[in-house]
Amino acid sequence: MLSKKDKIYLGFGSLFILLLAIFSYYYLDRELAYYFYNLHSPVKELIDKLTILGKSEWYLAIGLILFLWWHYRGRKLLAKKALYILFVNITAGILVWSLKVPFGRLRPKMFLEHQQYGFEGWGFHYLYVSFPSGHSITIFATATALALLIPRLRIPLFILATLVALSRVTLTAHYLSDVLVGSWLGVVVATILYRYMFRESNETN
Repeated sequence: MLSKKDKIYLGFGSLFILLLAIFSYYYLDRELAYYFYNLHSPVKELIDKLTILGKSEWYLAIGLILFLWWHYRGRKLLAKKALYILFVNITAGILVWSLKVPFGRLRPKMFLEHQQYGFEGWGFHYLYVSFPSGHSITIFATATALALLIPRLRIPLFILATLVALSRVTLTAHYLSDVLVGSWLGVVVATILYRYMFRESNETN
């Protein structure tokens, strides 16, 4: 499973993101929501369009199709990699909704239009399930998984993932703290599943 180095990295990373998210909750979230709500810029519009890449349906469908195809062709390692992508997205989806509902955080729309901010608890409606960001956990889980499988692509993958996660803030669909926690959870999920499914470091080569 996880090595000592992995545990240290994930442990300190989780603490750092938690502290950053708390800081954002009190000092950045509302200000950024106001800023992007009133901002009209070609750059913002371009980033907004990237949000579609945070939908898990894309990766679930592609992962399943590739798994079935490579399994049929007898390409066991490639089939296992596709299955890994599939499992990463399924796990990320289950995890994010297991947190969204009990936390019940109000989305930026509630603050921008009704001045309501914070956590209500046990939210089921779209406007009450802001934390953490589902798009962010999806794109970072997928980017991390692909970066572990294809290390040479890790820089462009994480740049793209960051832009997709940022689009949730620029669209005022989520607060920055929602995105920070969602993104980090994606990294954690992909890393843990990778260590579990590919115990030998050279297995994916």
